[in-house]
Amino acid sequence: MLKGKLKFIFAIIIIAGAISYLVFSGVKDTMVYYLTIDELQAKVPDVYGERVRVSGTVVPGTIEKDNNGDIKFKITDGTNKINVNYSGIIPDIFADDVEAVVEGNYTQQNVFIADILLAKCPTKYESDEKLYESQKGST
Repeated sequence: MLKGKLKFIFAIIIIAGAISYLVFSGVKDTMVYYLTIDELQAKVPDVYGERVRVSGTVVPGTIEKDNNGDIKFKITDGTNKINVNYSGIIPDIFADDVEAVVEGNYTQQNVFIADILLAKCPTKYESDEKLYESQKGST
């Protein structure tokens, strides 16, 4: 009877350990540092080869598309700029002055090679305070 309980407890420990290992290794593989452009440039050369995510505004006039559908552009945080090369599906709202989030690797040639590109949608709604002020003035 005691032997059966020990086997059961041992099996539970093995299963819990296996599940913990799978969760930990899955989280570790998908973990990506989110940096500003300034932080990215400050971490050179340590950031080379590391997978990172960077956000910035697309610099107007820098978007170049090639025949393969790949694009090159620059993003800025207002003071610093980085060159980005991206190959993949381009979001519909991606354009000049749109806030973009890129994920990939920063190279020794100071080019960010992105394999994920997200474009943040500009807000289409006014704040409640602006709406209140406009209604207040029309009465």
